[in-house]
Amino acid sequence: MSENLPTTILIIDDEESLRSLLEIILEGADFRVLVASNADEALETLKSQEEPVRAALLDLNLNQIKGEDFYDEIVAIDPNISVFPMSGCLPEEIEERFANKRIAGVITKPFLPSDLLNVIEQGLSSASN
Repeated sequence: MSENLPTTILIIDDEESLRSLLEIILEGADFRVLVASNADEALETLKSQEEPVRAALLDLNLNQIKGEDFYDEIVAIDPNISVFPMSGCLPEEIEERFANKRIAGVITKPFLPSDLLNVIEQGLSSASN
């Protein structure tokens, strides 16, 4: 992979307004952003990319599947992907739901753009170490 390619992040959330907001924030921080509104779209997107998707922002409550259950399908495609669960739950509840799973960081809604970017940058840098 070339050093000058932007880091690719996949947003998996069934709420269109939140996907759009996340896309604006992440593209403004020079990330390459892909979006999926459900689990099937997310899997198709992950399988079809030539460049690796470095991170997935995963809503915990997708319409057809819980995020912690879908996590296993994501890492089966790419075991190196950094997964960031997103929810309006307390961070402790998110961490409990993802017990025994490797997550890169927790994103609680609502969030400040700066907090979002800090969590993602920290998670990505610790994944590359």
